Amino acid sequence: MTTIVVVVLIFVTRPQANVEMRQPGITRVEVTEVVRRDLLPSVTSTGVLRPRQVASLRFEVAGELSAREVEPGEAVSEGALLLRLDNEDYRDTVNETESQLAETRATLERDGALLKLARENRQLAEREYQRLEQLGKGSLASVSTRESARQQLINLQSEEARLAFSQQSGQARLARQQAAHNRARRNLERTRLLAPFSGRINRVMVEVGDYVQGSSPVLELIDDAALELDVAVSGDVAAALTLGQALKVNVDGRQVDGELVALQIDPDPQTHTHPLRIRIPGQGLLPGQLGRVDLPLRPRRGVLVVPAAAVLREEGKYFVFLVRGNRLQRRQVVPGLRHGEWLLLQQGVEQGDILVARDVEVLSQDTEVQVEPNGKLP
Repeated sequence: MTTIVVVVLIFVTRPQANVEMRQPGITRVEVTEVVRRDLLPSVTSTGVLRPRQVASLRFEVAGELSAREVEPGEAVSEGALLLRLDNEDYRDTVNETESQLAETRATLERDGALLKLARENRQLAEREYQRLEQLGKGSLASVSTRESARQQLINLQSEEARLAFSQQSGQARLARQQAAHNRARRNLERTRLLAPFSGRINRVMVEVGDYVQGSSPVLELIDDAALELDVAVSGDVAAALTLGQALKVNVDGRQVDGELVALQIDPDPQTHTHPLRIRIPGQGLLPGQLGRVDLPLRPRRGVLVVPAAAVLREEGKYFVFLVRGNRLQRRQVVPGLRHGEWLLLQQGVEQGDILVARDVEVLSQDTEVQVEPNGKLP
């Protein structure tokens, strides 16, 4: 019983705790002003450099490779000899067709001379026959003579016709043989593979002694005097570009001057992008390197901008916090494009509005704030 009394007395006589009501803290914020600026936006695209021209060369005839005149990495001029096939069979074909042509020409020349003589004989026979016809038909001797002259005239006309046909068919034969000869000469020339343009040997796929088919690639030649960067861009970027436009391309920290040489107007149906090609000098650069280009967009003149950090995105909508006195007002805005640290606002604010510049994720409507000293951004 005594214990209970002691416990009660302790509870009743214990000191009361001091309860202090603390006022909520005031949020300190940094602010910025909505201003008008001219924006010169751009987008960065990256691609792989490739040669301006690549040729996969092959022979047009088959044969054994007899000479390999170049190696990968060598620079060659247009028309330079690269590879050569054994050409003995092709040379023999040329000689054979030349002999056939010479024989046919000689035959035509002979037949031409014979045809000329046959025409003269036929003309003489015609005159003789006409003379006999004029002598009359009264005597038997005259009839016999006329018939003999008539038979001779028929024979001469037949010989003239034969020689004329022989000459015509000889001309056709000569044309066929000339075509065969030209083809043989071209095939002989095709045993030598020449450079179609000045460039650099990239690959050689055959060795001396290999039998080469006419359909198989044997050498790859590239023109690396100029390189090209292929990228694909959206429609708004393509709309701001023009052929011949000068552009800057960054390759491994080096900036080089480029020119827009191709722009596909109709977008790719799969990606809905516009492929374009930028040409740059190849000196000191190699195909396969990465290139980065800044492509300018349409300039925006006198638009309202704020720091991008001042805009809160929440559930697909965008908000800013305007400072009204010492309270915040949350307002929905419609953003446009972003350029660097600046974000274009199309609706929701006016020039001169003061709003919170950053750390807007922790703020809410009607929060009491205190502006940081020197907190207004330029």
